[in-house]
Amino acid sequence: MKKLAIIFPGVGYTCTKPLLYYTASMAAERGYEIIRLDYGQDIHTFHGRTPAELEPVIKLAIKRTLPQLENVPFSEYDDIIFISKSIGTTIACQLETALQLKGKVHQFLMTPIPSTLRYLSDINGLFFAGTADPYMPESKIHAAARNFPDKTGGIFEGCNHSLEQKGDTLGALKNVRLIVECLDKMLTNA
Repeated sequence: MKKLAIIFPGVGYTCTKPLLYYTASMAAERGYEIIRLDYGQDIHTFHGRTPAELEPVIKLAIKRTLPQLENVPFSEYDDIIFISKSIGTTIACQLETALQLKGKVHQFLMTPIPSTLRYLSDINGLFFAGTADPYMPESKIHAAARNFPDKTGGIFEGCNHSLEQKGDTLGALKNVRLIVECLDKMLTNA
């Protein structure tokens, strides 16, 4: 069985950061080939965070991502998962359609941004969010959890955009572990 995991980073949250590093590591342990995307240094160091500021950055990231994936023989894979963080969640959802993979991809969305929420009804997968995320209003997180309980992987009370609480290193590590365990369960059942 051929399996593929594509890792979609966020702004400033590259594939070497804990949530993406350890989820990619778990996917590799479960026999998935790993593709780690890179949008370019200018995007990884971008400082804007409003939806209006992020929209052109998302479009540019997609433009840069497509060439990284153009030679991937998606039809040869029995299982494909998109593991994403922050703006990567919107990029992953848009690329599922652009690459004509609708219904063939499992999405694993960590700390989605508001523009990702419109895709929840169409995806096969889970999302994870913190209630103290400055880029996603808590009311939207709870509404998404109510509207899509089967796609709610976890809501982390009081946690920020990295699913951490300031001054709680052990809690942050526990959250990473919970995320990785959820991914492991998803990969095992795929």
